[in-house]
Amino acid sequence: MTDDRLLGLHVLDLDGTLLRSDATLGDYAREGLNALLDAGTALTVASARSAVAIRELLAGVRLTLPVVELNGAFRTDLATGRHLAHATLGPETAAAALDALARLAAEPVLTTWDGTADHVLYGPCDDPATAWYIEEKRAYGDPRLRRCPDPYAAVAGARTAQLVAFVPDAGADAAADALRTALGDTAGVMAAANHYAPGWTEIQIAHPEAEKGLAVRRLAREAGLDGARLTVYGDHLNDLPMFAVADRAVAPANAHPRVLARASAVTAPNDEDGIVRYLLDGYLPDGTPADGHLPDGVVPGRHLPDGPPPVRHLPDGAPSC
Repeated sequence: MTDDRLLGLHVLDLDGTLLRSDATLGDYAREGLNALLDAGTALTVASARSAVAIRELLAGVRLTLPVVELNGAFRTDLATGRHLAHATLGPETAAAALDALARLAAEPVLTTWDGTADHVLYGPCDDPATAWYIEEKRAYGDPRLRRCPDPYAAVAGARTAQLVAFVPDAGADAAADALRTALGDTAGVMAAANHYAPGWTEIQIAHPEAEKGLAVRRLAREAGLDGARLTVYGDHLNDLPMFAVADRAVAPANAHPRVLARASAVTAPNDEDGIVRYLLDGYLPDGTPADGHLPDGVVPGRHLPDGPPPVRHLPDGAPSC
């Protein structure tokens, strides 16, 4: 049996896509990813999370390609944690971002890099979302965590990979607009509701080139896969830049409506391991192949009884509803 869906490079988002809603990777998905990797599938991850978190969440998954972390701020060798490339803010822009967040009374959490080590620098954690953000990292023993009484001093001597702050959902659009006005083209501003901290929107400020689209294309070139078919998998707005540069974009059914509208294929939800099931099989329960052709040896109507949930394919760019 042959199926060309596994050709080329595959880049997977984590939260809401590969991970379940409780931010875990199920045993089925873990074993499936290793089966794909062992078979030679070129596969890696592009996430808003750090390499430290990726390594923890994907423990036991035998990734060998570099990963895209912090939405493209770094391309990193996962085994060693060494950054192979970066798109980070200099001291002046980072200080301007701190000024803009202060005007919004939004507490910053900084991820900085001194050329050798990464640090996550935080203050009093006065709101529940910021407290959750730090506590989650503390729970898996993130070695980057540091209390920081003076964020301005911290950014003065380092590169800043990102500034994160949380604002109530009701004021999120106005806050993001104010930050974009203040920073102009010196930084990118992204705002998205945080599923793990209901009622709060997470705002990220980073280098304009710290986005997944540029990062995955550069990763493909550096890995010797430039020109190979690029298939990407994602569920949220920060995945749209890589959807824009991919040959094929796949989303789980739980994805944001704007992501679903850009998807070439829609799988079962993340809580049903839809993405890994799609990669491992990709046939509808009645035996019809999702791509509209029958690989050698596949008989319509004879799908395995424990096969994957349905995979719904859409014409390129077609809305999902």
